[in-house]
Amino acid sequence: MTPRITAAMTARAAAMAFVLVAIAATAIQFRHGDRKPAEGSTASPAAVDADLLRAELARCQILGEAGAHDAGCLHAWAENRRRFLGGGSRPSEPSPAEMFHSARTSPNVATGTRPLDQPTPKDER
Repeated sequence: MTPRITAAMTARAAAMAFVLVAIAATAIQFRHGDRKPAEGSTASPAAVDADLLRAELARCQILGEAGAHDAGCLHAWAENRRRFLGGGSRPSEPSPAEMFHSARTSPNVATGTRPLDQPTPKDER
């Protein structure tokens, strides 16, 4: 009597093969994934600046509350804020109040109603 291969056995074998491939890929990544660049390699100035800033921010984190009085930390935090918030690199956009100013001052033509912040003339009451 020969054993029959069922769908459940095939699914189980496929799942085991998938797990083995995942374990092998993880082992390869751990073994080769974190290669440092060679000493003579040239890094971009932006990458070097980011590494220096990251190192300075780490130092300031270690200082704790004393970092609030350290000139280097204050400069590093200002640079980090400038990079995060953009520092005006985006084109000037109108504020929401400027964009929707006409909606506040003109009546709603579609419904014939006025905005709430405008008083109704006495003859329209």
